[in-house]
Amino acid sequence: MKDNKKIVIVGAGTAGYVTALILKAKFEKTIDITIIKSKDIGIVGVGEGSTEHWKEFLKYTKIKPELMIKECGATFKSGIMFQGWGTKNYLHNVNAEYQYYHGQENLAYLKLMIDDKLLTNKESLNNFISKETVPNQYHFDTFKLNKFLEKTSKERDINIIDDVIEKVVISTKGITSIQSKDKKYTADLFIDCTGFKKVLIKGLKAKWKSYKKYLKVNSAFTFQTPDEENYNLWTLAKAMKFGWRFKIPVQGRHGNGYIFCDKYTNTEKGKLEVEKELGHKITIGREFKFDPGRLDKVWIKNCVAIGLSANFVEPLEATSIGTSINQAFLLVHNLSNVNQYVRDQYNKQVAGIMDNIRDFIYLHYLSWNRHNWFWKNFTYQNAPPSLTKLLNLWRRRLPIEDDIGGSHYKLFYARNFSHVLYGIDFFYKESLLKQYEDLPFAPKNATEEYLKKVGSSKYDYVTHKQYIEQIKDLI
Repeated sequence: MKDNKKIVIVGAGTAGYVTALILKAKFEKTIDITIIKSKDIGIVGVGEGSTEHWKEFLKYTKIKPELMIKECGATFKSGIMFQGWGTKNYLHNVNAEYQYYHGQENLAYLKLMIDDKLLTNKESLNNFISKETVPNQYHFDTFKLNKFLEKTSKERDINIIDDVIEKVVISTKGITSIQSKDKKYTADLFIDCTGFKKVLIKGLKAKWKSYKKYLKVNSAFTFQTPDEENYNLWTLAKAMKFGWRFKIPVQGRHGNGYIFCDKYTNTEKGKLEVEKELGHKITIGREFKFDPGRLDKVWIKNCVAIGLSANFVEPLEATSIGTSINQAFLLVHNLSNVNQYVRDQYNKQVAGIMDNIRDFIYLHYLSWNRHNWFWKNFTYQNAPPSLTKLLNLWRRRLPIEDDIGGSHYKLFYARNFSHVLYGIDFFYKESLLKQYEDLPFAPKNATEEYLKKVGSSKYDYVTHKQYIEQIKDLI
């Protein structure tokens, strides 16, 4: 990228600030970044969980995790606890443990599955943590996070202007300028982080590619519940009649939501369903509807869409923030010499990221308990074709990385697919047993020694809440 390039980001939610901070970390002296926010436009504030990509963001931008934990009401997240999605509850937890490979085969997973053991440790399940086993994901208060990212952006000399864009001027070369009531803004690159409104990119005729043929939830409401004696070390994702609900621990409260399909229920009925299960009344905070999918092109001429303006599937597996982070990382590696080939490749890679998410999310809904027409939508035959062909492979062996393919920036890998497939009781156990028995003695013996070593490790564990308080005391 040449010196003194101007970048204007419209939208000051998580996607806008994350993109600005990643760009600033890469091009500290050679770009001028302006974020245009509006105090009258709130953030969506749905997801309060991250994937492991958040840790990469903190490291790249040199933000201290301990400070973020203190100022954002954050807690740690080892994964997602799925209740009612299979014949047993399971924790989708992909940390360093139980990752032992022979070639592309994760023999640790294979052995644990054969022995009917969960693919995680008992400490994570019981919400204990130690300095040697700190998870690489987080929960946080979205509104506190927004304030923290705004403050951090100002400290990094990122310009933040409070204004409302009313007009987007477009020519054959892209966006010429954007205008508010009193001011005009020009830039070499515009980044659309305006959420579902797509204020910038819609004028460049980007088309929405819906996933609603496969993914059926399209509505949500959120609510809060009080703090508890300890923080879960995971997000709860509980299957409901016509979708699922989440419960996320942050310091001082829990964020909750019901994600459902409006073809089968509505907010009023969903609220009653939740209240009956919880045994008390709830107060709905926000409601919203969405069409799961992605733009066909997120980079058109001199405009890039990142965040909800570019894509959104649903809150399951907390993919939105991770996608924004990876889009921003991918962008910084492609700004030095921009041409149409670069844009085309970027669009192809982002499309691949989203199709990977679509297939992974669909996998969760292949539930054993297809008790009504919502759940009966999800069958192997109705899956995206890219997933169907893989399911035929995976009946008799674990996924390997070559099956998944795609960019380095995709969110989900063979280990993730293996975890969920096991959780929904997909595999033929006799086939997994044969896969393991067919191995030479040496890798089998090494696998069993590895699992013994992991299982015998002794650390000084404290409760999750105690560990958070220890961190806060250090700042």
